[in-house]
Amino acid sequence: MKQIKVAAQAALSIVALVGFSHHALAHTRLATPIVTEGVRVANDVVIGHGCGDGSYVIASSVVFPDGQDSTLKVNGAVVTDKVITDYVSNYGNLYQKVMDTGTFKQEDEKHDALSNTVGFYVKDGKVPAYYTVYLPFRASAHTFEPTSCTASVKVVIGIADICKATSVSGFSETTVNLWTPAVGSVFDGVGLHGYDSPATLTITRDLVNNPLPEGCSAEGDAVELIPSKAQMDRDMPIVVKGKQWWPKN
Repeated sequence: MKQIKVAAQAALSIVALVGFSHHALAHTRLATPIVTEGVRVANDVVIGHGCGDGSYVIASSVVFPDGQDSTLKVNGAVVTDKVITDYVSNYGNLYQKVMDTGTFKQEDEKHDALSNTVGFYVKDGKVPAYYTVYLPFRASAHTFEPTSCTASVKVVIGIADICKATSVSGFSETTVNLWTPAVGSVFDGVGLHGYDSPATLTITRDLVNNPLPEGCSAEGDAVELIPSKAQMDRDMPIVVKGKQWWPKN
């Protein structure tokens, strides 16, 4: 009987550990985080859990780097003498929200001055903390510049899962989960558990149809595109009919 009891306690400990690990690892990420160049993909932002006190998720805000004043890194080093189209020749209006008002009753895209989609938001939902939610969007085919040594491009995405609509000063573990790059914006989430832990979309080169040019290293270059502080501060807020709903002013 003692052995059975010990075994049962061990099993319960394992279940508890698995449950904790699932919660700890359930960051907001993309359903398909790695895709191939030249392929259009139906993708999803996956919200893994609510806020620290088990609050409902009532809204979410997503930002893709616009490529205009974004930070570019090549093999981990910042480059300032290149632009994203030196690596992805068609970078621009590549992302589009797929309409889905089943969970959140209101949604819309975010656009820049050229009408390119740079993000989207959803709101008016009430998702229990233990549910998983999919926010569908479409990523058009990325085309690598054939003359570049680009082997992959990692697109860094800023996401906020909102449990309570507060001002920036009200950001906390119980009001918002910020899965954003730390670029110095008010949405960095310093001190929160998602700090500097953004979702990413990595595009890998189609080496069959677009092989690396002669003179490149065997590995090619790993490129990273990160939204700027200016873009995060401009595009992360949720604005409805000209009025900012989140963060509260």
